[in-house]
Amino acid sequence: MTAADSDARRHAGDDGSHSEHGDVAESRSDLLEAYRKRDARDGDAANAKSGGDGSEESIVVDFVANFVAGGDAAFDPVKGRVLMSERRLVLVTSETKTTVPIASIFDIAVGQVPPEVEEFFDYTVMVGYVEDTQRKTTVIGGDRETIEKFSLLLFRAVLNGSVALITHPAKVGGRVMDTPERKSGLHLDYESVWFKGGDVADADEGPISIDLASVVFFEVVERSDGADGTRLVLSVQHVEDGRTVTSEITMASRRKMNILGRYLRLIYHWIKSDVRDVDVEEHELEVLVGLYSTSDGIDLASLLDVDDAELDVRLESLHEDGLVTDAEQPVDLTPQGRFVVNEEFEDINV
Repeated sequence: MTAADSDARRHAGDDGSHSEHGDVAESRSDLLEAYRKRDARDGDAANAKSGGDGSEESIVVDFVANFVAGGDAAFDPVKGRVLMSERRLVLVTSETKTTVPIASIFDIAVGQVPPEVEEFFDYTVMVGYVEDTQRKTTVIGGDRETIEKFSLLLFRAVLNGSVALITHPAKVGGRVMDTPERKSGLHLDYESVWFKGGDVADADEGPISIDLASVVFFEVVERSDGADGTRLVLSVQHVEDGRTVTSEITMASRRKMNILGRYLRLIYHWIKSDVRDVDVEEHELEVLVGLYSTSDGIDLASLLDVDDAELDVRLESLHEDGLVTDAEQPVDLTPQGRFVVNEEFEDINV
């Protein structure tokens, strides 16, 4: 990702896609909940031999799809199996086998169907990778739920465990903080980007996380590294405890910076698209803010000065809109619910 990609702004929502509700939003909610709970070590499959080096790899993806592998100039999709381990992506047909090392992937674009194959695919993920210094592209198509689930696991395979430098907080509001840059390991889940281990492990406050539902703006900027060179820095503004905080992330690998930016844009679009047409009444917003601001065990009805029956009505409505996890207590905010609350906080801060 270059500085030109700084148009990846949370408020823009400019990827040209339409509002997604009904069956699509419901299936995505189920999909992402399962993804959130899935341990990074879990893979649903038996071990399989890797590509000839004799070592064992756990298969985390195995499904049948149509794809155009390796930038085939004919753009003639074929049907085959898509397999992925922590180390490689493999596309197999009865006649061909295309192997893409995870370390060679430089781009992942979800939901953008190339014109050359739009007549064959409804929903795709494009994977850009390098083979023998040559850039190639593979397009994998299928139903939306399958492709979205695969894409999330692919992002994790590429980024999890990467070494990152994190400055948190770099700013609180408009005030620049004197926070040192710390080295850490990066880990993705659906709701957050986590920074664990390294220098962060020695900090008193423990691991750092950025709630993706709280992000209000991000951009990639190019800065001098003090050695006659430049580096890319991902600047992320997000709401934390009712304040707008800026965190800055950088990695030595520009390809990984590009893919992390792609991931933030994708998750933002998914969350925002699910709440775009949701009209939250003032009394319902009070419930969301109450859930956001209080700890477990607090009597929410007393806090809001309503009886239990009225609270149940509000929770049921919020659950129908996908903003809380259940229609009955105990409940928590979904990422979409936190997004609505954080938008409210951002409006207040502005």
